[in-house]
Amino acid sequence: MIEVVALRQSWAQPGEPICWVIDARGKYLFEVSGRDADGNPKKGFAARVAGGVGGALLEIADGALGGSDPAYQDAPAGVVVGGQPDCAAASLVDVYRQQGGRAVWVLSDRRLALVGVSDPEEEPAAETGSLFSRARRMGAGLLSGGSGESSAEPVEVVDDGPAPPVVRSLSEWPRSVVATCDVTTRKLGREYKSGKIHFLKVQFTDGSGLEIGASVAEDDGRRLVAMSYGRA
Repeated sequence: MIEVVALRQSWAQPGEPICWVIDARGKYLFEVSGRDADGNPKKGFAARVAGGVGGALLEIADGALGGSDPAYQDAPAGVVVGGQPDCAAASLVDVYRQQGGRAVWVLSDRRLALVGVSDPEEEPAAETGSLFSRARRMGAGLLSGGSGESSAEPVEVVDDGPAPPVVRSLSEWPRSVVATCDVTTRKLGREYKSGKIHFLKVQFTDGSGLEIGASVAEDDGRRLVAMSYGRA
């Protein structure tokens, strides 16, 4: 994706390899004590019960992810798992939910980050510039020099394509907050189109987990695990 180019150019520090980039947009489901399936705080008795059993999402008998919201027709962007309402995984997703918009999760060998992505602002084309740049824009040719005469020579009009998006960190955490990365499989409820989805599970040092990178192919998850450790 074009975001990777922008991240390498303007976000990554010198010598900092990017392990993976995963789209952050979409619905997040919560299995977090003290929160409901949408990540909102539970109150009163429900919160105390959730704190005892350690699960807010898997409340239906077959243990499948499900819901009546029409947005559940596709796999969720991620699943948040944790034993405390303010666990690391939930706190990270809260940043995205507060920010919204286009964003990506990024893991490097130094940090885990949520990075906002936006289209570059259009700037009016400058009327000045080098002779070569003007000729490229106009496609009219180059002026020959040295003899006092000019001649129009055909030149290739180069289309540089769209400018890369603008990226900015919304929040960053040291790589040390990540304990392990592995593949996990979720059975989805009838409300979803797919029966099973594989996620990359990022396990944090406080025991919470963030499952992202949804795919119907388990090999995709395994590749993300390898990339997390610099093996792909």
